[in-house]
Amino acid sequence: MDKYLIDLIERMNDTSDHKMESGYKSTETVSWKALREAEKIDNGEFVQQLIDFIDKEKNKKNRDRAYFILGHLAKNTNDYSATQFLIHRVDKETDKYILASLLDRIAYLDKQRGTDLNPIFKATKNNKWLVRYSAIQALKNTNDENAEKSLIDILDQSKDPSDLTYSNSTLNRIGTTKAVPHIEKHLSSRKRDVKTSAKLAIEEIRKRNGNE
Repeated sequence: MDKYLIDLIERMNDTSDHKMESGYKSTETVSWKALREAEKIDNGEFVQQLIDFIDKEKNKKNRDRAYFILGHLAKNTNDYSATQFLIHRVDKETDKYILASLLDRIAYLDKQRGTDLNPIFKATKNNKWLVRYSAIQALKNTNDENAEKSLIDILDQSKDPSDLTYSNSTLNRIGTTKAVPHIEKHLSSRKRDVKTSAKLAIEEIRKRNGNE
């Protein structure tokens, strides 16, 4: 892999200047600056290098950093192969923190019709809430009808207020009028976040479909 990428990952992992003393500013650390640098990468030649690196890398912290870089690279270059790879990796990771972070990256990427979203659908049923919530939000930026169906199923079956809130929020972005009757059932929820997210989702869906 390119020496620049290796150095960037090392800097992203650098905690040598992390201090707890008064006056300490996290925005001046090596790792913070490296993360901001990674967000701006747009060299398409790095895509395959990062894919190869992730496939072989045993250190999960290094993989996590590589996912971060590749996720932003995919967004900055609209590289569909990078998006497909990241989704494919959802089935490979077991650490809940790395998996949730990976799903958070996927949420911002355009997922073309025909993309295999099954790894994300599976993750929406994960027994770890951290993973499940990120998976629900990872279904944003797609017009796949199965994504909408998956979210409707959650609205109809889940009792977890956050499951419902995140599903409403995602349907706010991708939902059609098919989802409205399922969302409406939560307008009377005693949980403010569920109720508010349902109201906003319905308003946005109707606006998007010219039914407001």
